Amino acid sequence: MRVLIAVLLVFAFLPHVAAAQIDHTLGVESNETHIDAEEISYDKQTDTIVARGNVVITRGAIRLEADEVRVNRTTNEADALGNVHLDTPEGTVVAEAIHLNLDDETGLLARAQVTSRRTQYSLVGDRIEKGFGQSYRIENGTFTTCHCAEGPASWSVSGKELQITLGGYGRLQGGTFNVLNCPVLYIPRAIFPAQRERQTGFLLPRFGVSNVRGFQTLLPFYWVIDKSQDATFALDLETSARIGLVGEYRYAASRDTRGILTASYFNESIRGAAPTKPFETTVPEQRWSAAAEHTQGLTEASRAYADVFLVSDDLFLREINTYAFEHAQDVNIRSLPFTQSKVGATQQWDRVAVKAEGTYYQNLTGSESPTLQRAPELDAWAQALLGTHILGDLNASAVDFQRGSGVDGLRLDVAPGATLPLPLGNHAFGGIHASFRETAYQLIESKVTNDGPTLPSRSSRELFQLNGEVGSTIDRVYSVNWMGLEKLKHTIEPGLAYLYIPAVTQADLPLFDGVDRVEHRNLVTYGFASRFIGKFAADPPAGEAAATANAPAPSIRELGRFSIAQSFDVSREIGQATGRMEDHFSDIDIDARANPSRVFSMSFHANYNTGITDITAARVGILLQDPRSLPSATDPHRLAMPTSAAVSYRFLTQNQLQEVDDTLTLRLTRWAGFQYASRYNIVTNRFLDNHFGLRLSSTCDCWALDIGVTNRTNPQETEVRAQVTLVGLGSTVSRP
Repeated sequence: MRVLIAVLLVFAFLPHVAAAQIDHTLGVESNETHIDAEEISYDKQTDTIVARGNVVITRGAIRLEADEVRVNRTTNEADALGNVHLDTPEGTVVAEAIHLNLDDETGLLARAQVTSRRTQYSLVGDRIEKGFGQSYRIENGTFTTCHCAEGPASWSVSGKELQITLGGYGRLQGGTFNVLNCPVLYIPRAIFPAQRERQTGFLLPRFGVSNVRGFQTLLPFYWVIDKSQDATFALDLETSARIGLVGEYRYAASRDTRGILTASYFNESIRGAAPTKPFETTVPEQRWSAAAEHTQGLTEASRAYADVFLVSDDLFLREINTYAFEHAQDVNIRSLPFTQSKVGATQQWDRVAVKAEGTYYQNLTGSESPTLQRAPELDAWAQALLGTHILGDLNASAVDFQRGSGVDGLRLDVAPGATLPLPLGNHAFGGIHASFRETAYQLIESKVTNDGPTLPSRSSRELFQLNGEVGSTIDRVYSVNWMGLEKLKHTIEPGLAYLYIPAVTQADLPLFDGVDRVEHRNLVTYGFASRFIGKFAADPPAGEAAATANAPAPSIRELGRFSIAQSFDVSREIGQATGRMEDHFSDIDIDARANPSRVFSMSFHANYNTGITDITAARVGILLQDPRSLPSATDPHRLAMPTSAAVSYRFLTQNQLQEVDDTLTLRLTRWAGFQYASRYNIVTNRFLDNHFGLRLSSTCDCWALDIGVTNRTNPQETEVRAQVTLVGLGSTVSRP
């Protein structure tokens, strides 16, 4: 509206003589404003300029069309009458008539539609009163963020009276929420944000129902504190389980200092009676969680950080579903065996780095007392050139292990070493690395168990390690020129490695982690890797030849890889094991990966035991995507679901684990998508999860409705959840 006023102001201050003498077929340019009309006249008595008949006023990128335009120079009021159409870079106005006061920029629009390109909002009404600034009062009006090319708006809010301040709030009285202009929800009164920038207000709720939770409502509220801070609070009500409050605070004090703080509280008093089945667990009535993520630059070469995640009880993440709506995220959170909290700082110099960190593990599968905590741990790494050919290195750590019951104490581990590269010419590479290792212990609690053995309070271990490696690369490049692939490079990369660690007695040492048990090794490892690397031509920018200096560089990426390796331990003791004779050979490790394009990828890993001639572990994953359904520059539907299929299989020997995970997503139309996901345990012959999802979205990418039905075990629950996303009006809380 402000640009319309600017145009009419220029029109209002045209000289009297020029306005009176303009021929009706002539365009006059004044102050870069061009006016065309069938008739332009000036009434000296009323000091009014009138343009009639196909009036077109242009100024730069601004264009005003109307049947008639009147400007009263005395009162500074302007009227545009009949088929008014204003088009500007900021937006458009279409109306039957417009009356404006050019001094205070207020006015009246009859049967008008105001559309903002910048904020993506539209206002439609029988009568629109423009107040000061960008405030509007609309009678029988409609508000929406949908700008569909054809047909009615996907969603809108309409009412007898709408009061909207662009960049502020909208207030609705006696209105409805509409889908395709059809009322679906009566709204007596409502307040909503009316801008695309961050705005304080309620976000769209999430609903659900299940046989365990009852009816669930998650109602979030978003608070803009200032440009560097905001927060989200959500009320969670589950009629058969709990009532809770979730809060998330986000801040960015500077480029190097930012973080997120999340906390929640749930009261379980409405859950009902205590468990009656013997395998059910009693949960506490008061439940909570706390999470924090913070990073802060101290100097140019140092920073402090914190990553904290704590919950009140072992079943919290398994039963609380507020943090994730998507099935994959929900599974990841519910299946966590422990939470990890870290606080620390790092400092770097030239070839030297130091890290101080404290780590707390919260065990979600058993007792907390025997769980080891690292509080604190100090690590150091350093490198230095020794002469011209030898590279010296140092790895050191000091850890204070603490726990409620069991062996704990201090451990210092220092390992200086040196690397000598081998002069193998241009066709091979390799090096030899030797290191000495000193590990010392000072135990605070030395009893393994109350009635078990006692370890020495002070002990140490000295180790020597020697390892070497040689390898080579054989490659050939093929010209392809097929489907954008210009050249294909195939490599064969054989390798041989040797590791020697002498036998050292370690039975009287505590066992905290892998550092405390380093077994005797006289190991030879051999194998090879083969890779396929493609060079793809890049499309030149429109109107330019590929040979120009501005043409983008071709892309190079790995299309596939295969590797196989096995080890032979010369000094391994051979004895009778479970059902077979042991040998000197390890399992054969086989890995493969193929990703020729973004629509297909495959990964494979297996361990093959030559002694029993069987696979002991395997993992296979395949992903397929339909390229026709992926968003593009010409079809940027962010809310649409691209068609894809993913399946993975995991196996461990002796039937310890056999599980199939799969996800199928179908883009049915431009406005509808379907998803199925499951986890199936082959050993027990049952589904762990079954999820069915449906997404309905706008063809003009302004709203989406997600409906999910999930049947899961542990706990046994069937749940239906629904969430609406209206672009520009916000969403719910995020996951920790």
